[in-house]
Amino acid sequence: MHTVALRTESSLPVNTMPPVHSGTYKGHMGEMFAFHSTTMANTLNTPIIVFTRTGSMAILLSHYRPSSTIFAFTNEERIKQRLALYQGVMPIYMQFSDDAEETFSRALKLLLDKNLVKEGEHVTLVQSGAQPIWREESTHHIQVRKVRA
Repeated sequence: MHTVALRTESSLPVNTMPPVHSGTYKGHMGEMFAFHSTTMANTLNTPIIVFTRTGSMAILLSHYRPSSTIFAFTNEERIKQRLALYQGVMPIYMQFSDDAEETFSRALKLLLDKNLVKEGEHVTLVQSGAQPIWREESTHHIQVRKVRA
């Protein structure tokens, strides 16, 4: 029989990552990015909007259990179906435009029209991935935007 002792700190949030040491998480940019995106959204009390072709960032975000909804926009029906299985994720099928700003605007309008967000509130917009949608190289961005009609 094996016994594992877990040390807990009551002052640390549930989704706390271990400290990052030089090179330790170099291959885990996605996990770090999901953690920090979740922390930011929780601190600001905003829902998260993520655009994904594979679903991987939405799944990573779900792992960190943000306090608000993860709106995962995808242009793949099978990815939408898969994402429905993850806690806190609301998958939404939408064709992506070649222009990122146009896609963001359409997504926010859709969320407004369905009363999922309200005008004047903020959202955390997450763009991340080794296969980015609107760039040629890997990209990682967190933006906070105010919802406007």
